[in-house]
Amino acid sequence: MKQKFQVIKALRNTPLFIFGDHASRYIPEEYGNLGLQDEDLYRHIAWDIGTEVIIRELCKIFECSGQIASVSRLVIDLNRALSSPGLIPIVSDGTTVKRNIDLSELERKERIDNFYKPYHAGINDSLDKLENPLVISIHSFTKKPRLGCFRTVDMGLLVKHDEQTAKRFQNQLSLYGAHLNLGINEPYSAHDLNHTIDENVAPRSLRHLAIEIRQDHVDTNDKAVMMAGILANCIKPIID
Repeated sequence: MKQKFQVIKALRNTPLFIFGDHASRYIPEEYGNLGLQDEDLYRHIAWDIGTEVIIRELCKIFECSGQIASVSRLVIDLNRALSSPGLIPIVSDGTTVKRNIDLSELERKERIDNFYKPYHAGINDSLDKLENPLVISIHSFTKKPRLGCFRTVDMGLLVKHDEQTAKRFQNQLSLYGAHLNLGINEPYSAHDLNHTIDENVAPRSLRHLAIEIRQDHVDTNDKAVMMAGILANCIKPIID
């Protein structure tokens, strides 16, 4: 089985930690693609397109630590509470995930123990080793869900616990990414979808950002690297 999450080691003592809950579309072989067609495994329902490249590029630029999920959100959604109905999704944007229907308690526990608990323990362990870091969560969203409307924002900030850091980032983006239309709590609200920040970051009273990027801006390696450069320019002035 593939490693349960990937750790990016810091090359210097930068007070910055970057992570991606949905950076992987990997589904272990024993789950048989969860009964999905191959084309579904490349859609936004399986992963946050472009985020692994962005996270790795940012960690390279700042020589900081990071963590990347190693399993698809369709196996288990690492950014959901254990009590959430969407923890192991049965339907995602109109697509039925057949292998997730009528899971036994043993099967559910196995996914939680194998993927969910180690991932969150890894984030906690990394944060415990850093002194007052800026913590950044990177996600991406589709321009047009099959069951939803077109999204007009290019980037979103999910803001709930730390309005000050979000405002500082917004000011920097107006300088370095003026062509990007930024929405606050769009296309999702931090009051609805913010579990990893709520669970691992906010209780430590750490400064943080939850950044959502529309996938047509990051759906190739070159685009994702370019976006990482824009983000780096915005992040650099607010690390300290």
